[in-house]
Amino acid sequence: MLRILASNVVAAGLFTLLVGTQGGWSRLVTCFLVSLLYASIIGTAAHLALPRVARRLTGRSPVVFWLGLIGVLFVLSLVGSLVAGAVAAAVGLFGPGVSWASPRSSLGIGFVITLTIGLAIAVHETMRARLDHARESLRERELEVERARRMASDARLASLESRLHPHFLFNALAAIAGQVRESPEHAERLLGEFAELLRASLDSTQRHTVPLGDEVDIVRAYLEIEQARLGERLRAKIDVPDDLRAWPVPPFALHTLAQNSVKHVAAARVEGAEVRVEARRAGDRLALSVWDDGPGLDLARVPPGHGLDSLRARLLVLFGADAGLSAEREAGGARVTISLPPRALIDDGSAARGPRGTRA
Repeated sequence: MLRILASNVVAAGLFTLLVGTQGGWSRLVTCFLVSLLYASIIGTAAHLALPRVARRLTGRSPVVFWLGLIGVLFVLSLVGSLVAGAVAAAVGLFGPGVSWASPRSSLGIGFVITLTIGLAIAVHETMRARLDHARESLRERELEVERARRMASDARLASLESRLHPHFLFNALAAIAGQVRESPEHAERLLGEFAELLRASLDSTQRHTVPLGDEVDIVRAYLEIEQARLGERLRAKIDVPDDLRAWPVPPFALHTLAQNSVKHVAAARVEGAEVRVEARRAGDRLALSVWDDGPGLDLARVPPGHGLDSLRARLLVLFGADAGLSAEREAGGARVTISLPPRALIDDGSAARGPRGTRA
């Protein structure tokens, strides 16, 4: 209210300075009172109507925006002048000594006051709308960046937990220790494989893709360590064409699939399991998969924190909808497959991306 009152007084004062500077203080006071009456009626109406009109016209072309405002100002000027003129005449502000109290002059007063107040409101609302839009855009951008950063951080932590579980570390060390007396050379080789796994797990936190060949080497080292522990219960085979070894893939993605089969099928059954690790082209995409002769699983029922759930979250952070994780029954067993986009769409930088390539 104070803002409306202040703008009305300013508009009345400006008009008084324009037309009432001659004729003495009496004419000056009368002119100000008449102008204030016009400003109060027209200005209050403008303050109530123009912001709503400006918001409705925001986003339109500048021509439509300003023509709309001018049209509203013209209507306010016409109606407000008639109402203010009638009120001024009724209370006797238009005396015989005030020559400009004709209908034409009344409309002139209303037009000048409306123009003064209207332009001030229009400029104010336009600037405020632009500022609000800029603030909202910045806020949305900050929320998107924060959401992507949080998802990337959560996915990194989850992927670290899913890569080398403490149980695997203890079991691997126990398996290697059991080979020391029986086969020292084999134990030494397993220690080397174990060291490579640890180093790869630490290095992968700084990269969101690695060559498929490096990932296959990690899976091969992992399976060799698990075979030392499970013996003939784990029957593993790796089939990855050489021409695909340079394809960038998320670190420990294929390892997660292999680990899931070993942990939940081979190690969980007395008869063990057959596990096949494969990579193939699917059009211009890459399909990484692990097949085992187990009962399979429903990805929709995978609990939070499970290795496959963490992998799915990582794929979402890195590639959005361009990558997928699926599971199906096949040849008396079950196959879990990762589908990755073409190599040209994969950014090999070190920063994780949010959904649809948003930088985190």
